[in-house]
Amino acid sequence: MSIILATGNILHSRKSGSHDLVSDLRRRILVWADEEKHTEPALLFAGDAKLEIPPNPREPIFSTADSQDPKAQVEITVKLFFPPASCVAARAKILDRALSQLPQCVTISHLVLSFPEITFADYDGDDLDDEDDSTLDSSISEQDIFDIWTAAIRTADWYKVRSVGVSEFSTARLEALIKFSKRMGLALPSINQINTRDCCMLPPSLLALAKENGVKLLAHNDALNILPEESVDEMVSLLSGKGLVRTEDKWSWEWLLKITGVVANRGVVCGLGYMVEVIKACDGI
Repeated sequence: MSIILATGNILHSRKSGSHDLVSDLRRRILVWADEEKHTEPALLFAGDAKLEIPPNPREPIFSTADSQDPKAQVEITVKLFFPPASCVAARAKILDRALSQLPQCVTISHLVLSFPEITFADYDGDDLDDEDDSTLDSSISEQDIFDIWTAAIRTADWYKVRSVGVSEFSTARLEALIKFSKRMGLALPSINQINTRDCCMLPPSLLALAKENGVKLLAHNDALNILPEESVDEMVSLLSGKGLVRTEDKWSWEWLLKITGVVANRGVVCGLGYMVEVIKACDGI
């Protein structure tokens, strides 16, 4: 059994107060459960059943309404967060499963991959062994990154995604990925997102590598632990209170998408939302 939850466009709700991802997900669950009067018993949800909580139709994320120009081109960037401790084979399936949940009419301009094992730690001359993975449960090998990148490029082609990028890659990691892509005839990474706490201290080596290979270095402020286990438990508890799921089951998130819409000719963000799939732990992909 799985639960797929879409927040819809949270841009306006965040302007009215302090919010984070967890509060946005909680708000969508409560609105959906209360206003729509959903009362299906939990016993109906077993095996391969899927509970879908769609975005509020009054808060469309793929809309140009905020651009003040109905003809303006909106670029959609989708950032895919892989769950911790998922293997390479699982992540290849996660790529397809996550992108397949987006409306078929939506054209994705950029897909960005976020690896839970990688945080940015980069100084001129560092090699891959100098990456700071001390706060994480596991590391990821160079070959694993190459395998996932290859799967991502193929999946992106299938969904007609214009470009694929990465997040938190140091000079050494990015250079290795670029060399691999060139050797294998794959598209090069178009974006490397760096956390705002680090983006003011980028080393000259990374700046030069990005410029030489046409990689955009962009800032982000996503949390390292994007969706903590206790937050998943809280979400399930809310649904359990409505009789929709059973809290005695163990749940975990399988993938998380951050969807951002930007008016291309103005650089103005006109949409921001999330989609997440939560599954019973024994169900894994």
